[in-house]
Amino acid sequence: MAELKRISSELGDIYISERAIVQLCAKVISEQEGLRTPRQARESSSFFSMITQAIKGDGIEVLKENGRLIIKMALFAVYGTRIHEAAQKAITEVKARLRELAGLEVDDIIIEISGVIKE
Repeated sequence: MAELKRISSELGDIYISERAIVQLCAKVISEQEGLRTPRQARESSSFFSMITQAIKGDGIEVLKENGRLIIKMALFAVYGTRIHEAAQKAITEVKARLRELAGLEVDDIIIEISGVIKE
């Protein structure tokens, strides 16, 4: 995976990878009420594991297009969740946490709700 950010100091260089960004995003989503990554959905419900198998890993993709940082997330909503509100909150929280923890400014976050699960 390509380097997203290089932070230099007198002690050396730090590189933040796409995988690290995916892991941070997955952690933020795990803290959101009503949304799950495919991996989290598989772990919480054996019934839905076949449905969620269609999406590999965490369902999170990090893209750099024309100098813009874009994050695509294929997520599952828990039945009864107000999807629009939960997705907006997740977008706000992911942007804030990536800025805080990795010093990254995310240009766009795209959330696709791939299904609805019951917990």
